[in-house]
Amino acid sequence: MLASLIIAARSRFGLVQWCVELILAMYAAVLCWSGVSWAFQPGLILMMDELGNLTRFLDAPYWRLITLFPQSFYNDRPVGLAFERLLFDGFGFNYAAQLSCYLVIHFTNCGLGFLLFRRLGVGVPLSLAAAGVFGSMWTTAATATYLGAVFDMLALFFLLGSFLALLSERRGSVYFSAVLLVLALRSKEFAIVAPVLCVILAAFSSSRPTPRETLISVARRTWIHFLIGIVFAAIYARLRGDYGSSNLYSLQVDARTILASLSYYTALIFGNEETVSPFATAILAAGSMAIGAYAVMRRRLAMLFCLAAYVLTLLPVSMLPKMRAPIYAYAPQMFLFLLIALLLEDLLAALSKRETIRWAAAAGIAVIVMSWAVDFQQSPYFQNRIHYTLTARRATTKSAADVTVLLPQINPGARIYVNHGLNAPWLFMPGPCDFLKLTMRQRAIECVIHQPEEKLLALYRSATGEKYLLNYQPDGSLALIEKSEK
Repeated sequence: MLASLIIAARSRFGLVQWCVELILAMYAAVLCWSGVSWAFQPGLILMMDELGNLTRFLDAPYWRLITLFPQSFYNDRPVGLAFERLLFDGFGFNYAAQLSCYLVIHFTNCGLGFLLFRRLGVGVPLSLAAAGVFGSMWTTAATATYLGAVFDMLALFFLLGSFLALLSERRGSVYFSAVLLVLALRSKEFAIVAPVLCVILAAFSSSRPTPRETLISVARRTWIHFLIGIVFAAIYARLRGDYGSSNLYSLQVDARTILASLSYYTALIFGNEETVSPFATAILAAGSMAIGAYAVMRRRLAMLFCLAAYVLTLLPVSMLPKMRAPIYAYAPQMFLFLLIALLLEDLLAALSKRETIRWAAAAGIAVIVMSWAVDFQQSPYFQNRIHYTLTARRATTKSAADVTVLLPQINPGARIYVNHGLNAPWLFMPGPCDFLKLTMRQRAIECVIHQPEEKLLALYRSATGEKYLLNYQPDGSLALIEKSEK
């Protein structure tokens, strides 16, 4: 009789557990969608690097885009460029159509992240919460809705796939993992740190009884990853040039710069980058070392992997103190949320040995965490950035419509001078002629911006040949002031 009651109670609990986890999954999915759905405003168009990336290989065949090995130290990302080109060839300047395709990758990243969380020992409630929070941050929204950040999204996509394949026991999974690693490297340079992370993952998944056998197993599963890493690192070292101290992409390889950048990005993920201080940086460094020591002493390789993944994937951009952007945190933050979830799992395990109590507590934490994410999305911090982004896109759309009417046909060698005062025209940044080069399918067009009015007029009057003088307003509207087609 007692056994029957226990079985019945377990059965009812299993049904309740399934229902709660389904609700949490729906909650997480809504969070991920609400984080990016605002971008589907009608009439928006491509802007900035979304245009500039396309002009790099204007009318070039696809086979010229794809190279196996890097040809330059920075911004050589053929997989992302080919993907951008493919969507532009299919949808043109239709931002909403292209965004839909990009979001397929983004939501797949959320799903792959959930699978990696589960594979590394996080329970379903906290795995769902971590995936939901990942989809809720502004750093995520800024990346997933900006088509010029396809490199970061694709690199995370291939990295997660590579890690999951390495954890698999299926035949050929190691080589499939290596192929995905190469694709990640050709999507974004930060994937160069992946071989180190693969070693930790391989050690985590190894069930060998002795350290020596574990070491041999890890070497067999990751030698190809290290070979890839060594080859690419050698090529990058050979291609590295001197960008100069004034260049935004000049590297500063010192502990203070790296720690300050890591502190900045950690605060940025949670919307508090303005509060970063030396004290906060010291706390982050001490906390990271404490977590690392705990992971080593307790042999929590999954936790060590997450900490290393977060720090190492941020390391390349942490050496760029003059160039910081939300999109750089997109991939690393996935591992930060996984680390937090693992720490919570350890805390719950220490507080209770009963599985049902731990699961209930985890479900409660998941609800609290995702409710905080809802509040974050409604905060002035998040909403102001949405407003700023949409304002920029609407201004770009207006400028594109006006310039198409005002300049229906431009001949090679023409010059366009834009008088804009303090408000630089979004359509002409950073190119500045990328939109016109794409619409006219030619490179020989020059645009002049960022000049005081008197100097701009002087440059216009002294120029010969076909030339146009435009006036720009903050709402994105353009007016043709003067032209000469001689």
